[in-house]
Amino acid sequence: MNLVIDIGNTLTKVAVFSHQEICFNKIYESLTLNEVKELMNKYNIVNSIISEVKNFDKELENYLEKHSHFIKLNNQTPLPFNNLYITPTTLGKDRLAIASAASKLYSNSNVLVIDSGTCITYDLIDENNNYLGGAISPGIELRLKSLSEFTGKLPLVKIEKNEEINLVGNSTESSIKSGVVNGIKQEIEGVINQYLKQYKELKIVLTGGNVERFEIAPKNRIFADKFLVLRGLNEILKINAEN
Repeated sequence: MNLVIDIGNTLTKVAVFSHQEICFNKIYESLTLNEVKELMNKYNIVNSIISEVKNFDKELENYLEKHSHFIKLNNQTPLPFNNLYITPTTLGKDRLAIASAASKLYSNSNVLVIDSGTCITYDLIDENNNYLGGAISPGIELRLKSLSEFTGKLPLVKIEKNEEINLVGNSTESSIKSGVVNGIKQEIEGVINQYLKQYKELKIVLTGGNVERFEIAPKNRIFADKFLVLRGLNEILKINAEN
């Protein structure tokens, strides 16, 4: 069994894998050592990996090192794809994980992964298993905050998870919501269409916290997977455990 831990700025996502199957997954506001111990014992964990964007409890790392084959993801970790990014040390760990998942789950294919979270990232793996790069764009929350912080009178607006957004806003608040959400939708569809002009046989995978917010065309090419980062970390763990 493999334990995968993705420590973000605000939340920690955890999954237990048996090969490629997810046996357990949960989101924690703050993951404790006791919670990890319970998972280790319950699922008989053999291998573990942590990806983090902030400092975490050193005791947790020490425990995993002692009781499992442990990997702490960094830019020296062996990956299941050829990384052609010209600044590999600056490539985010979430993008490393996304590319790893795409290279294994959609092998021998051109794959564009779109991760809609705090930022919107676009990542391309080609049919020869080369990671070519992509793009980074501000996500929903960043756009809402920028409209409030960099203007004199626009309010800070919050969009609820399942809130319906109209095309025509009939107030300042609803106009902001329309501009941000519909603007992102048009951006994503426009980027997809540009990629389709260069890569005719292209698979498109959507992931991230806001993946369900947007209905993106062409639907026959779209795959949605909210666990893609965790799956990618599991793939990285598997190849490192084998070595």
